[in-house]
Amino acid sequence: MSTSIKRHGRFWTEEDDNLLRAMAAAGKSLTLMTVKLRRPMRTIKARAQDLHIPLPGEDKTTKRWMG
Repeated sequence: MSTSIKRHGRFWTEEDDNLLRAMAAAGKSLTLMTVKLRRPMRTIKARAQDLHIPLPGEDKTTKRWMG
């Protein structure tokens, strides 16, 4: 079974998801993520939320974006 999801563009691959996880864990900026993943910021935020990946700048207690 594939974990690829398509939303208004190209599919998210397992490699994309792993890169997103690694960059988030390393505290990389959303700006860098948009460059590396070649996706809009809103798409990256949505995918991170779908995968329960906390992003830099996210308030850990409220799960609201603080940036």
